[in-house]
Amino acid sequence: MLIGLFELLPKNFALDDELLAFFNQPGIHWLDAIMRALSDRVLLLVLVALAVAYLVRRSPHRWLAGALLLAAIGLADLGSVRIVKPLVARERPCRAEKNVRTIDGACGSGQSFPSAHAATLAAAATIVSWATPLAAPLAICLAIAVGVSRIYLGQHYPTDVLAGWAFGTLVGAALVFLVRLRYVVKRS
Repeated sequence: MLIGLFELLPKNFALDDELLAFFNQPGIHWLDAIMRALSDRVLLLVLVALAVAYLVRRSPHRWLAGALLLAAIGLADLGSVRIVKPLVARERPCRAEKNVRTIDGACGSGQSFPSAHAATLAAAATIVSWATPLAAPLAICLAIAVGVSRIYLGQHYPTDVLAGWAFGTLVGAALVFLVRLRYVVKRS
């Protein structure tokens, strides 16, 4: 049933193409390096480890916040890659479009919609915002920067990134909601 619904949607939107063309312009060498670093999985894993350590030390929720951060990232990644991407089956712009610029000719594997990078960073930003509100601006800016890097690198359409942010935020908010339910259960 869902697959039939997704087949009715257009694969590309005019605004998507315009925004992709705007963000995917040939950049300055140092900007290419920054955008590539923002999408680098190893660097992002190091940042996650630092974020967990920060939450355990600074959040009033301590280990719960760290565990929730890891759970949010895992669920956002798993849900976007294993559930949503196969349903939508949207091809990456670096494969579907002729004029999309990639750095070093690299085009990611798998489908495009939603961006798993955007989903995981939005989920992480949601948990960080709940656990340590003072760190929220940094977490949100990082999520935005990573999403923009995915468009800049030609790996995703803007709507892929927007959907990833929405999905990740939903995952993070759902986990925070479930954790907050424990207070309701304790009072009953």
